[in-house]
Amino acid sequence: MNDTASDNELLLDQDGHLQNYQDWTPEIAQLMAQKDGLTLTPAHLNILYAVQKFYQQFGYAPATRPLIKFLMKELGDQISNAQLMQDFQTGLVARTLARLAGLPKPANCL
Repeated sequence: MNDTASDNELLLDQDGHLQNYQDWTPEIAQLMAQKDGLTLTPAHLNILYAVQKFYQQFGYAPATRPLIKFLMKELGDQISNAQLMQDFQTGLVARTLARLAGLPKPANCL
């Protein structure tokens, strides 16, 4: 599945995740979020940067529980699954955050 961002072609896998996470930019995240009806704020981007940090440290896209624990450590105790569901307008927190952060789909996501 391919998607176009300006004149550059974004290569996405069958699940809508970037094929190469190094292609990620905040602008690409914004384009991907807009397809979900979401406009990313600086707070959203801080969360996505933290998700990328998890990936760089551990080498895989996190499932929800380790993701929440990591985000609480990185960004403070105000992070919760319910808050992320509301902020990102999704019931699939780990998968949505991984996709918007340019990462592969977490292994345990359907």
